[in-house]
Amino acid sequence: MASDEEIRTHIEALCADKDWVKSFNSKLKKVKSGEHKGCLEWQGGLDKGGYGRFHVKKYHETGTGRNFFAHRMSYMINRGYITPAELILHQCHNRLCCNPSHHKLGDHMDNMDDLHDSKRIAGENNPRSKLTEDEVWDILSLYYEGIEPIYEPLSIGDIVKLYVDVGIKRGTVSDIVYGRTWPYVYNEFFEMWHLEEDK
Repeated sequence: MASDEEIRTHIEALCADKDWVKSFNSKLKKVKSGEHKGCLEWQGGLDKGGYGRFHVKKYHETGTGRNFFAHRMSYMINRGYITPAELILHQCHNRLCCNPSHHKLGDHMDNMDDLHDSKRIAGENNPRSKLTEDEVWDILSLYYEGIEPIYEPLSIGDIVKLYVDVGIKRGTVSDIVYGRTWPYVYNEFFEMWHLEEDK
């Protein structure tokens, strides 16, 4: 597993490469009208949650490359390096958006507050007390895909530690990742996964 320093070195080398940045920016398209006017939407590959994601071998310490989220890379190109613990909150609520002026940094609780304030969580009044659909989707992504920037699947125990502020237990995570609870989110997650694999 790569160290934090190796990952940061990789990111900073990419951000300092003007030709690479130009190539990255060529994959962004400005929305000129409608609900997402002003967004810079990613035109490349997506993860199963609908976020832009891509793989880069250039400057990788072993040459195998690693995956990055497009919106996080765009933020770092324009604003500087951020740690994996720092979350980017989309103020435009557009997962494709890579416009750093539409993003703000926050932590997990900031993200939950943002989701609650935007009223994008149907049927949830208190994001601190119960899991939301977005969190369930994130748990499935963490267990089956891994976490940026390494993308190695996390264990149930690791996920419980990440959500310590929510207070979920191993049994809760186990039920989610095996589809015993939140079955409609579980089914949608795997439907999207199979669609991606078929491309």
